[in-house]
Amino acid sequence: MHKELIISIVIVISIFALNYITQNYTDKTVIEVKEYLEKVKEELIKEEPNFKEAIIKADKAFEKWEELDDKLALYIEHDEIEKVTTAITSTVSFTKMKDEGQAVDSIDRCKYLLDHIDEREKFALDNIF
Repeated sequence: MHKELIISIVIVISIFALNYITQNYTDKTVIEVKEYLEKVKEELIKEEPNFKEAIIKADKAFEKWEELDDKLALYIEHDEIEKVTTAITSTVSFTKMKDEGQAVDSIDRCKYLLDHIDEREKFALDNIF
């Protein structure tokens, strides 16, 4: 009886600890990528957009996402990660085509998807049931 209780308690504590670790990593990743995307957006919404600088920043945002998404893929649905990858790729492409309107739309879509991932991974009653 004691043995089963101890094993159950260890399992529950492990679940909460791993959830805490993954949630912190997800929060950190979402914030970092959104900061990179915001820098791109700032370059694009200027009265005279600097496309060279925007392209450099968009490429950095894509590289940062590529660096971080491998770890996220361990515990987040691949479909969600693919949506963000597609949005960031669209941002880079539209920036290179010098279409600031579409690039800003892609940035906003990407930020929305990142917020959705972050909310979906939070430990809340809505996500449990």
